[in-house]
Amino acid sequence: MNPNYPYMTSGVNNIFTEPLIERYGLNNVIWPIVLIRNNNIHSYLYEVNGQCNINAQTDNRPLSQAGLVNFYADYTVDPRSIIPSLDELNELISDNYNTSYQAVIKSENFNSVDLDYAWKIGERWKAMEFTTLWMPLKNKQEAERLIKMFVRRPSWRGPNGPHGIRSLINASADLQINYWMVCANSVVGVSNELVTGGNAFWFPLNHENINRIMGGHAPANSEFGTFEDLISWL
Repeated sequence: MNPNYPYMTSGVNNIFTEPLIERYGLNNVIWPIVLIRNNNIHSYLYEVNGQCNINAQTDNRPLSQAGLVNFYADYTVDPRSIIPSLDELNELISDNYNTSYQAVIKSENFNSVDLDYAWKIGERWKAMEFTTLWMPLKNKQEAERLIKMFVRRPSWRGPNGPHGIRSLINASADLQINYWMVCANSVVGVSNELVTGGNAFWFPLNHENINRIMGGHAPANSEFGTFEDLISWL
C-alpha cells in the first residue's frame, strides 16, 4: 500500500529552480524519483509532467554506484514511453495517469519517493528535501525545537519509522549526492507559497541526524539564517 501525500512529486517551486538554473544551468537541475520495489531501491526515474518541467532527456544525472538504471518518462507526449524500455515499468505510463506518483498509488508492484531538488556544482551533486513549517522560525533554538517534533508526523510514526526519508538517504548515498533537509515557513498550511521574508533552517540529511531526531535531539551541523541566506547557500 503506497502512502498518499498530495504534494509529493507534484511540482517545482520557481523560488528555488530559478536561482539554481541561473547559477548552474538548466541541464544541471533535476528532480530524481526513487522507484522502490519489495522495499528495495529498484531504479531512478526522471519525468516531465504538467507540474514538473525541469527534467529533460539530455540532462546531466548522477550515476548509481550500485549500477541501478536511470529511466526517463514524459507524461506530456503521446504516445508515452519509458527510456530505456522496460516492460515492468509500462504500468507507470498508462494513459490513466498524469504523473508517476498517480501510478504508484494504484500499483501493487512499486512505490516511490523523490528528492525535491538536485543540482550539479562542478563535478559534485547537491540536493535537498524541502519541508514547510507553519510556526515561525524565530531563531535557531526555536527551529531546533520544531525539528525535534518531526517524530509526531504521520510519516515518522509508522511501524518502520521514517522509512521514506531513510530510503532517500540511501538513494543519495548511492548517487553520491550531498543531501540536506531544508525547512522554511509557508504562508498558510501545506503550500508552495513561502514566507520569503522570514528565516530558514537546514541540516545534513543522513541516518545519524535522523537517529538524533528520533532520540529527541537536534540535528548536528545545522545552519540557520534568513530565507535570502538559504537562497545564497544553494
